[in-house]
Formats: sequence, C-alpha cells, structure tokens
Amino acid sequence: MTALLSLPAALLIGYVLHESIGASQVALFIVLAMVYVTLARGRLLGSSVRVHERQYPRVFTIVKGACAALEIPMPLIFVREDNYVPVVALGFGEPYALVLSSHWIELFADDELSFMIGRELGHIAAGHTRYHSLLSVNGNENPIIALIFGAWLRRCALTCDKVGLLCCGSLDAAIRAMGIAAFHEFGRKVDYEAFAEQDAEIQADSVLRWGSWLGSEPYATQRISSLRRFIATDNYANAEEWFLRERSEEPPALAAPGAFRVTRNDCAGWWRRFAAFGIDGVIVTAIITSFGGSVVSSSTHGAAVRVAGQNVPLNIDALVSYTGNAIAHLGVFFWLPIYLAVLVIVAGQTFGMMIAGLRVVTIDYGKPSILRTIARYFIVFALWWVIMPLSLVWRRELLHDRWTKTRVVMVERVVARITGTA
Repeated sequence: MTALLSLPAALLIGYVLHESIGASQVALFIVLAMVYVTLARGRLLGSSVRVHERQYPRVFTIVKGACAALEIPMPLIFVREDNYVPVVALGFGEPYALVLSSHWIELFADDELSFMIGRELGHIAAGHTRYHSLLSVNGNENPIIALIFGAWLRRCALTCDKVGLLCCGSLDAAIRAMGIAAFHEFGRKVDYEAFAEQDAEIQADSVLRWGSWLGSEPYATQRISSLRRFIATDNYANAEEWFLRERSEEPPALAAPGAFRVTRNDCAGWWRRFAAFGIDGVIVTAIITSFGGSVVSSSTHGAAVRVAGQNVPLNIDALVSYTGNAIAHLGVFFWLPIYLAVLVIVAGQTFGMMIAGLRVVTIDYGKPSILRTIARYFIVFALWWVIMPLSLVWRRELLHDRWTKTRVVMVERVVARITGTA
C-alpha cells in the first residue's frame, strides 16, 4: 500500500510546497542515492575504523554471535563519528555494511549494544536494508520521506525491535538501549516505567497520534509498549526457542565467485525481471528528459542544421552543435542498452536489479566479461521479438541467457543456498 500511494503522496506534497515532484525527480533521487550508497563503502574504508577480530573485538563478537543465530552472513563493520545515528545498516546486497557511531558505542552495555546491533541485522535479514539505503542514505530521519514512506518504515522498525529483543534476551536491556539511543547519557537517568505511561496520553488524543506520521520510526513509548505485548505472546516463546536452538557458532560464509554452479531455481522469473527492467526504463527516461533529451529518438536530415532558427551550412562549429543535439535526442532505445551493459560490466547489476535483488552472473557464479555482457544486451535488443514469446516457455533461462551462458539470479536465494540456510 505504501508503494502504491507513494507517487500520489509525493505529488500532493509537491503541490503543497509549490515544487514539481514527478517521475523524473523521483528517478534521479533513486540514482543519486544508489551512487552515494555504492561509493559509501569506499568512504567508510577510507575514513572509518574497520572492526574485526583484532580491532575492537567486543563489537565483532556481538555481531558474529547474532549473525550465527539469525543465519545471515557477516556484514562489514565500521565505526565512525556520528552525533545523530547510533547504529545503521547500509547496502544493496551482500556484504552489507553495519556502521556504529563512536559517539554512542561506549555508552551501551553489552546487552544494550546487542539490541541495537540485532535490530539492524533484523533489517538485513528481512530485506529492508536496500530500501532503507535508498530512502535515507546515512540513516538520518527525513520528514518528507517519512510522510511518503513512513507507514512502512515504522512497521519495519517495530518488526526489527523484536529481532533486537531476541538478540539481547532482556526486555529491560532493550528498553534501556532505546532510551540511550534517544537521550544519550541522560537515558541512564530516565524512569522508563513512568516514561512508558506517556503512551496512554498519546493514545487518548488523536491529534497527538498524528505526530507519528512525521517520523520514520514510531514513538519510543509505542515501541516499548509493542515489545511488552510481544514478550507475553506465544510468538515470542517460539521465536526465542528457535533463536536458542543448537547451531553453529560461525555465521554462514559467502561462497567466492566461481565456487559453485547456478541452478535453475536460483534464476529470477519473468515478472521479477520485468519489474527490474521497468525501473531501469523509468530511470533512463528520467535522466534523458532531465537533460533536455527526447524519449523517442529524433533524426536530422540533410547536411545542414538549424542554428538560431535558420539553415546554415555544416561547418566545424555547426557539426559540434549538431552532434551534441543528436546525442541528446537519440532516445531511450539507444541509451537503455548502453545503460544496462555499462552497469552490469561495472557492478554486475543495474539500479533496477539492485532494488529487485537481482544480479547478472555466469553459470559458475562468476562476473561476466565485457564482451559477454555486450553480446548479451546486443541479443536482447536485436531479438526481443523472439525472446518475448520464448520467455513463456523458458521462464528463468531466456534465450540470451542460454547463448551467452549468463544468468539473472535472485541474490537472496543464492545466498540462502550457498550458506545452507535455504
């Protein structure tokens, strides 16, 4: 429902603010957010402390134990200075990045830190993180984003609070962790029994409840009430039994590229491919129109170009102007295959694939070569009229997949299979 209502909500907010918010602006926002998050790992490596067995082992041990219990691969762990966000998970696929703030980290006791880390690992395990990374590239709250996507974001927060509770094993520790995350050192002096009673006042006043729409997380009082209800249910007892089961002490390990062969069940179906392709089409269209280009390619005839409204002979200056104009108006059918091929060559997936959780790989889960990728998309755009009807029969391994020995795989399905958690 949030996804269906997001564009109307954005248009309404744009109307109220007297700003134009359309598909082009949304698509460019998505591209910029993805580029930022993709490059953020390099910035983290260059300006943050990487946590491992020898570098701050306290945090590494907590993350490792929680990952083993949740059966998810270890994220990359970093510590940076951040006065606003204690812990956040970032990324569009494995390995994700878990970023902790040095401003908060020493304030949390081990059980409190287990709650904070556990809820972020819950976002990773539930598949929320790649969408959160789009909506808030550094974990900070944005009121406009909260108005559009807040209903889903708040539900995600309540869900992952429960994962954090399982990881820390104590309702008291979970509540203390939320208090410290909200109030920093002052959180140690708060009477949380009295604080939780404020929720009754909010529930009794509908106007006060509307204030939660301005935030990407529920009120802290609401989160405490939610955890108290959850811990008294059979669902919590069953989840705790699963969490404390006999299991390996090591988190699942990601297989190196080329270490195994892709199966048919790893490959994405037609609808998921179509969703990713549709997102890519919208993004390319938005970029073209934002730079004054035309979605449908336009042609210029003759050896003259129009400059200042008049035909002039073709000279060097006119040729440059003509070439620039032609490039801007080549259209989506020219730029889309280039966009697809370049991103798959560089990153192994397009922006649409990142959102849909897909990746292009070879049949042994390696990275496709430049020539193989170019051949793949040449076949797609040259023989789409053959590929489309055949896709009704070959739903997961299409014609261009078979000819180039590449596959479009569902990342979470592959990770689950190779880590033994499927």
